[in-house]
Amino acid sequence: MAAARVDSKLLSRTFDWGKVLAKLPDGSAARKDLIALRAKHDQLRERLDSNPAKAAPIDFDQYRKMIAKPGFVDSMEKVYTDLLGKVPYPADSFSAEIDSRQKDADKHFATVITEAKDIAQELQMSLDEFNKLPPFENMTWDDFFDRFPKYEQRLDKALFNYELDGNLQHVDEVIEGKLESSGQDSAAVAKK
Repeated sequence: MAAARVDSKLLSRTFDWGKVLAKLPDGSAARKDLIALRAKHDQLRERLDSNPAKAAPIDFDQYRKMIAKPGFVDSMEKVYTDLLGKVPYPADSFSAEIDSRQKDADKHFATVITEAKDIAQELQMSLDEFNKLPPFENMTWDDFFDRFPKYEQRLDKALFNYELDGNLQHVDEVIEGKLESSGQDSAAVAKK
């Protein structure tokens, strides 16, 4: 098999096509592209596996029977065996670099995964905190400001600057920062 010629590191790695396909939505372009890639991979793999790992030896005895000229096949066999031992194969100068890059990539991916897990944990804690809150309809302003103090500072600032003029209909705008950022004064807001 020709696959036996491939480096053992590559053969030890497998790609789970089904696992990746399960993560892609049905009918998406990425799914179609992955299916096409898998078909091409299977086609190339079949072609590679159809070739023997080692070339079949030449049967010089068969040629001796068919060729009448004496010594011709013997001289060809001698030239063939001499050339076979002299074929220079290029030195492997890339495996060390590939291995070092793979180790660097593994370290990088490990840090990325760790950071992603930390972020996911922080987000999960925030979500748990948020889920512990009572419904906003049941909260008083004090409850709200105890949990979200930055909004209390905005409202206090708006009240101090007389942006509300006692009109509490626009408290939501102040809390969201719309009233401050829009540059509207209290008279313009009151006219709305």
